[in-house]
Amino acid sequence: MKTFKQTVINIHGAGPKHYRSLEDGSGDWQAQLPTHLGSDYKVLSPQMPSPKNPSFEEWKILFEKYLLRARGDLIFVGHSLGGSFLLKYISENIIPQKILALLLVATPFKTIKGFEAPTDYTSLKKIQNIFLYHSMDDVEVPYAHALMYNELMQGNLKTYFNQGHFFKRKEFPDIIQDIHHIASSVSQNTENTHI
Repeated sequence: MKTFKQTVINIHGAGPKHYRSLEDGSGDWQAQLPTHLGSDYKVLSPQMPSPKNPSFEEWKILFEKYLLRARGDLIFVGHSLGGSFLLKYISENIIPQKILALLLVATPFKTIKGFEAPTDYTSLKKIQNIFLYHSMDDVEVPYAHALMYNELMQGNLKTYFNQGHFFKRKEFPDIIQDIHHIASSVSQNTENTHI
């Protein structure tokens, strides 16, 4: 029986470039996800259109093309506006694949028009693994936004210090570790059901 690699869909943020060559304003840690996760993972990282003037509808069109390419269960990673996009999309649309995890890094609550926080968290609460990563000194997105999301979704909030908006990170070991842990738990559960 052919087994598929675990699919991770990685959505970057928006705004002007800061610490990397791409225009999306995200940190290099996102570009390094495929390398750090290893060969058991297929990481899809769409370059979303117009990061300096983002449109939810434009992002949705491209995102859905990537969803069609995704096989098996999904793990979503979103940085900043990428996290806002994922929350809004998942809350408003049916995704046929099972969502194993949602990892949100420095995600704004209600700051960007068209990417506002969901009004209904029912479908989001069905996701068993929700992680929020936020630094206390983030001047782009206040730490209070993470607290609001965590209260609504009952996720696993990981608090950092002196990390800002995670622009300068070249790697993000906690995210790699959490993804590996989630994927291995699913793999063990699958093996146990076949015993």
